[in-house]
Amino acid sequence: MRHDAHYVDELESRRRPSESAAPALTFPTSIPVTFALRDMSQELEGVASCFNLVSTKARVLRERMGLSLARVGVDRNMRAFQALRALLEDPPPETAPMSLTALLEQTVKTFDEELRLTGVRITLDNPDTAVRVVADGRMLIVALQACVGTLVSLVEAAHTADRIHITTRVADGVASCEMRQDAYRLSADQFSRLADLEWSERPGGIPAGIGLAAASRIAQAHGGGLDARRTEAGGCVLTLTIRA
Repeated sequence: MRHDAHYVDELESRRRPSESAAPALTFPTSIPVTFALRDMSQELEGVASCFNLVSTKARVLRERMGLSLARVGVDRNMRAFQALRALLEDPPPETAPMSLTALLEQTVKTFDEELRLTGVRITLDNPDTAVRVVADGRMLIVALQACVGTLVSLVEAAHTADRIHITTRVADGVASCEMRQDAYRLSADQFSRLADLEWSERPGGIPAGIGLAAASRIAQAHGGGLDARRTEAGGCVLTLTIRA
């Protein structure tokens, strides 16, 4: 039987309510372009350094690692650009019937390369029957990617191969997607500043503000919202809701 401290903390957190007494985050309703460009320029600098690993004289393994890291950096910037576009343009959703379950699986697949490099794993807990919604699939993927990307970065910052748990459910005409990580223990101050655009010293350098603000806006356009909570143990839970 396991008795290590992390396991005891995990059992205790399951016995206690998952949300702490701290208030939920309030996401910005508008974001200056300068903040977005600052975050993305930092990410692009990382992409450039990855390409330095690639040369005609480098060994094959080193080349592959450099290209993989560069690809992850490009993916992150693409997600940031999409989130920024959603905030600046604020387009009305072009809705159609679809499966939220399938959309979530498609979203997770876009992180395959990053998950392979970091060792982070994502587990999906979906109901037996697919959750059906009427939504704008393109916008909803932007919102889901922002949430999942934030949690992946947190787990990566913990320097451990841990899991992100995602649970999808529907009740009373509302579909919800709860995404949780417990690897990185956020202090109350760190958590309260996750959505603060002025805070540049985020854990692992996470540019969370743009993506989470876009996710919140997109969820609201679908009759729902984005709730962010810090667990008693310091983990982070993001719950995205939309009309079913």
